[in-house]
Amino acid sequence: MSVTSATSSFLNRCLASGLLLVLLMTLLISSRVSAQTGTDALPRPAGLEPAIRFWTRVYTEADTESGFLHDARNLSVVYRKVDYDRREIESFRSRIVEDLKVLASGKRTGLTLTQQEVLDAWPAGVDNATLAEAANNVRFQLGQSDRFIEGLIRSGAYREHIEQVAREKGLPVELAALPHVESSFHPGAYSHANAAGMWQFIRATGQRFMRIDNVVDERMDPYTATYAAMSLLEYNYNLLGSWPLALTAYNHGAGGLARAVRETGTNDIATIIANYQGRAFGFASRNFYPQFLAVLDVERQAQALFGVLHLDPAPDYQEFELQAYIEADTLAQSLGVTIDQLKFDNPALRPVVWQGGKRIPKGYTVKIQSDSIRGNLDALIAAIPDTQLYAYQTPDVNYVVQRGDSLSVIASRFDTSVGELVRLNQLQNQHQIRVGETLLLPHDTQMVTQTLASEDEPLPIAADGRYVVRSGDTLSRIADQHGVSAIDIMRLNGLDSVDRIYAGQSLQMPLGDEPELIAASYTVPEQTPADADISESLASAESAQTPERQPPTGEFFGPPAPAEVAIFEQPMSAVNASQLAVEIIESPAERNELAAQALAADPNDYSVAENRTIEVHASETLGHYAEWLGVRTQDLRNANNMRFDQPLIVGQRLVVDLSEVSRDEFELRRRQFHIDQQQNFFRNHRIQDLEQHQLAANENIDTLARQRYSVPLWLLRQYNPELDFSRVRVGQTIVFPVVEPVNDV
Repeated sequence: MSVTSATSSFLNRCLASGLLLVLLMTLLISSRVSAQTGTDALPRPAGLEPAIRFWTRVYTEADTESGFLHDARNLSVVYRKVDYDRREIESFRSRIVEDLKVLASGKRTGLTLTQQEVLDAWPAGVDNATLAEAANNVRFQLGQSDRFIEGLIRSGAYREHIEQVAREKGLPVELAALPHVESSFHPGAYSHANAAGMWQFIRATGQRFMRIDNVVDERMDPYTATYAAMSLLEYNYNLLGSWPLALTAYNHGAGGLARAVRETGTNDIATIIANYQGRAFGFASRNFYPQFLAVLDVERQAQALFGVLHLDPAPDYQEFELQAYIEADTLAQSLGVTIDQLKFDNPALRPVVWQGGKRIPKGYTVKIQSDSIRGNLDALIAAIPDTQLYAYQTPDVNYVVQRGDSLSVIASRFDTSVGELVRLNQLQNQHQIRVGETLLLPHDTQMVTQTLASEDEPLPIAADGRYVVRSGDTLSRIADQHGVSAIDIMRLNGLDSVDRIYAGQSLQMPLGDEPELIAASYTVPEQTPADADISESLASAESAQTPERQPPTGEFFGPPAPAEVAIFEQPMSAVNASQLAVEIIESPAERNELAAQALAADPNDYSVAENRTIEVHASETLGHYAEWLGVRTQDLRNANNMRFDQPLIVGQRLVVDLSEVSRDEFELRRRQFHIDQQQNFFRNHRIQDLEQHQLAANENIDTLARQRYSVPLWLLRQYNPELDFSRVRVGQTIVFPVVEPVNDV
């Protein structure tokens, strides 16, 4: 899909630096349309060459038993190559730091041997201030040559498929090399931040394009995940307008790169890398694009560098879609293959399926290697008895987290283990569970059934008049149980549909004796970050699609090394229960930073500008702002000279009153609203494709979004950030994401 005026308008708004710059940007964008897959699609600015050379050395001159001590900002400065021994590395690093401090004092004569070596690593004439700063920037980078060779051999199984998907989407085939950076083409890779699979998706970003739940995790299927990765890269490119930015956004997030463009006033990747000071824009994000270019260079020269390598062949699969739910062992027996073979060929199926706790779901596409099949596949499938085929999935057993709970308390209560709860729920941060969060419980403990049977009574309304929605609740059921009207609950909480509730949501309940006041007072469910922990995608959002992956071996010595990914069959098999009590992150600024990371794929700006204005985004209302600010809606109308009946327009700027809450607290509540909204949507839907639609006469964009494409306006806005909802015209081209529902689990 080519870049349209959407990219141009969005970048112009980001840059906002005058008519001349706008004109230049328009010309640049128009040239990129034709260059998307050309030789200049992946430019190599001169300013990035030192970083490219550094990463080339990392991939060719040192294996994972050694590495380089170097300057974290100027990658042309490499102090020495050392063995991977922590004590030895720290000894050398400390010595280099001390030598830099001596040199920063101005000493240039009578130097020791090591001081001279450190000075020689820098260009002639280096000044004292640079050396003083360098003393804080000495870091260790682990070598990658052996890992690269292993990845190159593995890539043979997937490369043809990746390049085919790239061509289908009209994207540069060079993108097929990206898994070298992400996982060394390991389909079972897990990072410490719970990014998973060959393409290293975190859950929050992956759910946009794939099914990720306790039954199926398509991140682990390298073929399905390839479509998702190319869709994400396509989205980044269409939003940001260049492949250097799109690739960097794969690590840092599209929202983060859009912010970098706004704050630096440029879309030049070299300038952004050199000058952008975003808190989350660290070593990994700065180096992601240079590292990718280095990988391309090394791959092209692989035979000269490493000799002749025999790449893994691409497997030959037969595939079929299940028309019913079925037990895994039943399917394996019916096909005449071992359960291990079926498991190996279908890595997206979660352990609970292989352990018998869940059935392989209806609609799932089963893969099986052709040489494993004895006989006609269609005949084998047709021979499965109807008694072994099910119309429904094995039901979940759930528990809603209550205030004061911890994983160890819950595990003890239901006679299971903390490790089992962590594994079953794919918890990305085992230290944090959230009040109102729904946890899956194992099926095989009698205690679960007995305990839950005693919990059928509805949760009481809290002293503040709030009720926490549980799994299985409906508005009518809640209303009936508490003797109130469902309409009153909807009015009080600003709900426009009986379907707009979700497990864990906090609802304000009618008090019974003031219906008139309630009906006239529009509020929204209170976001109470001080009462609850940050959710799983929020708490561990540092990964391949969010700011700064943090691989294990770089942390001890300085900024992290982006190439290092830990490989595990299971990311967590056992956890110390004593470490899993509910943790509250105290600082609003810290929680706000995590919330921003959780929205990394969302390009919208949810921050308050210096002049105390915000941009209105889809799904937001004056009632939301009043609730998050702790003020009355009329106060906001007065501050913005708005009539009582004057609607908010998406894209307009609004003055906010920060007299009752801090800027960080308001931004946090606002971001948490959008996190909840987006996570709820992507639990049940995934993006399959993009479609360009040219508006015809009498067409309404809201009607199109809801009725034809089933796309919420906030998601439409993300794919059309320049769209002025108040000035849509006939003939205008709108990009609609094509979504499909996720099958029942």
